[in-house]
Amino acid sequence: MFNKDSYLFSQEIATLIIPKEQVTIIDPDCSLERALLVLTRKRLSSVPVINGAGKVEGVISKTNILDFILQLNQQEGDFTGLKEHTVKEAMNKSYLGILANSILSFAFEVLLERSFTPIIDLKGRFIGILTRKVMMEKVVEFFEAEYQRTRDQGMDSGKTREGKNGTIKHKKFFHRRT
Repeated sequence: MFNKDSYLFSQEIATLIIPKEQVTIIDPDCSLERALLVLTRKRLSSVPVINGAGKVEGVISKTNILDFILQLNQQEGDFTGLKEHTVKEAMNKSYLGILANSILSFAFEVLLERSFTPIIDLKGRFIGILTRKVMMEKVVEFFEAEYQRTRDQGMDSGKTREGKNGTIKHKKFFHRRT
């Protein structure tokens, strides 16, 4: 059924990467106040944390910032201390990224738990992100095309199809009349 060369999950993710120029990022030395402002104004839940050398240090999210506030034993809703703390104190350091030549099956596993993952080159430099949404759009596109191909092959081979009301129709009923 599947052509080995066109098997979706063995394809590289390179064509699905959103380039770094289109991605909002935060510096690890940025204040948590500034990070929260960026996340809120851009309506993002999280962004990659990229250092001056262009390497991924982690991801910062609104949840990371709120959890950090609670750990400081500050009152809920008290954001006054955010100016004195940096992103690197609150960020999630387990988001270091995956390589641009990774295959889709690996990226799929990573994105099960995350809305995006940073993409890095062989030297560990940030080159963009892969989002769960973009990946799932690719999966849907692939299976729609595979369904159409299979359906077309079935009609060409003279197989019958079941109609809407459960009746069996021959392939000639699927072709347009000229």
